Amino acid sequence: MTTDESKTLVFIYDREGTSQTDRLLARIAICRAFAAEMGWEVTGQWVDRGDAAMGERRPFWQGMIAAMKQQGQGRRIVCLVASWNRVAYDLGVRAHLRQLVTEVGGTCVSVEDAVPPPPPVSRDAAMRQIRANGQQIAPGATLVRHDGMTA
Repeated sequence: MTTDESKTLVFIYDREGTSQTDRLLARIAICRAFAAEMGWEVTGQWVDRGDAAMGERRPFWQGMIAAMKQQGQGRRIVCLVASWNRVAYDLGVRAHLRQLVTEVGGTCVSVEDAVPPPPPVSRDAAMRQIRANGQQIAPGATLVRHDGMTA
C-alpha cells in the first residue's frame, strides 16, 4: 500500500443520537475542510443516527467498511472523524470499530488530534490585551486604559 498523500481516499464518518443536524453538519464540514487541506480525496460520508449510533452494530459504519474494502485497492484509506467520540464514547467499542477499519487495510484519523492546538498566549500579550480592554483584574482593582478612561 502506498503512503502517497495524493492517493489517499477518505471516508468521513459521524454519528448523531439526536435529531439535531447543525452540529452534525458542522463536524462533517470540518472533516471535509481538513481532507481538502491534506489533499485527500473524499469518497463520501457515512452517518449513523438514533439508536443505530449508540451500539456496536452500526449499519453505516458497516457500509463504510464495505466501501473501503471495495474502493481501497492499492490506495491509502482513511476513516476521518471530527473527534474520537464520534466513533464511540466507550473505549472498548471504539477499539472494536477501529479494528474493523484496520482489518480492511485502513486507518482512523481524528481531526481533533491532527490539528495542533493554538499557540499559548504569552503573559505580555495577555497583559496588553487586558490593559487595552480596561478590564477589572481583581475585586477593587481595575486597569486603566492608556487614554486615562476607566473601564
